Amino acid sequence: MPKKIPKLPSEIISEILSRLPVKCLVRFKCVSKTWRSLISHPEFVKNHLKRTKEDTNANHYKIFLSTDPHLSIDPEAYFDADDNLLTTQLKFPVSYPEYSYIEILGSCNGLVCGLIHDNPLIYIWNPSTRESRELAIPGSSEDDAFYGFGYDVKLDDYKIVRVSISTSTNSTDGSNSETKVEVFTLKSNIWRTIEDLRCSVLLEGPGTLANGALHWLVRQENGGSKKCVMVSFDLSEEKFLEMVPLRGLTEDDSSWDLELKVLGDWLCLYSHYGLICEAWIMKEYSSEASWTRFLRFNGESIPGGKYWFRLLWVTKNGNVVYDLDGREVVFYNPDEDTARPFIIYHEGDWFESTAYIESLVSPNNISDGLLPNI
Repeated sequence: MPKKIPKLPSEIISEILSRLPVKCLVRFKCVSKTWRSLISHPEFVKNHLKRTKEDTNANHYKIFLSTDPHLSIDPEAYFDADDNLLTTQLKFPVSYPEYSYIEILGSCNGLVCGLIHDNPLIYIWNPSTRESRELAIPGSSEDDAFYGFGYDVKLDDYKIVRVSISTSTNSTDGSNSETKVEVFTLKSNIWRTIEDLRCSVLLEGPGTLANGALHWLVRQENGGSKKCVMVSFDLSEEKFLEMVPLRGLTEDDSSWDLELKVLGDWLCLYSHYGLICEAWIMKEYSSEASWTRFLRFNGESIPGGKYWFRLLWVTKNGNVVYDLDGREVVFYNPDEDTARPFIIYHEGDWFESTAYIESLVSPNNISDGLLPNI
């Protein structure tokens, strides 16, 4: 009589699988219905994401480019390998007109949220698993609107925030504007309006997610000069917080181009004035004094952009990845003062870009429950 092969406890199998990369786990869903159920389960997905963020030895962050075709770049390995080995072509999940404009609204836990103009619709997409979800846009196209995308840790849910500003009463400083704040949650699958909530300033662009809140930069007049402050929206409390001053770069911040970014778990302020580039991280959240500069250099070796000069990522060894005008990506080594352009074969005029972490998070499977036994 043949010996019975001992079966590993389900907890051990789950522990082993949670240490594997996303690419392997997507393939392992085909092993059996039981494995598919486990790997797709929200609790396993959260455990895998937590372990991925804690793993400092491997590179789990990628850069998404909305080129044609869409690309994913591995920024950590770029200097050590052939270009073709570090890029992956991605099949975009949504069909859209050839000349439509794609605006990336944010990236959170492996999900990329974008807005397709001229269609119009919002998509939420995991480039690692190829899962996606389409949403209709509420409100009138005659209103100006800004968006944000992030994770509500208290509700264990993902939210899209839309603040529309009535164009009929819009003013240059936001004092006379009428605003409406709407929130979409993946679990409820509905848009709802937050009553009696107003924003006292005009914001621009998508919000930057950090510490459970979305952040925007706002310039304010102060005795004839303009100073930058940071406005934030708490995703759990669903309210705007007090404006936080930035660590002063100059007496008049209007001479600097400023942008908020997230590098890993750090909220980062990137700035450049001419060819002088700086990057600051906020080591203690909401503390003006905790802004610490970790990068400064003269970018003479970097090909200059005509319109924007956007920081995408800083690698573990200090190399800096830039998006120039949405037309090319440059990898810059500050220690050697050398720049290496990434060759992009792109059919369109320009592209959007964002960093994202590889994960199993699904925009279509946000629910509670215990892990299944296997």
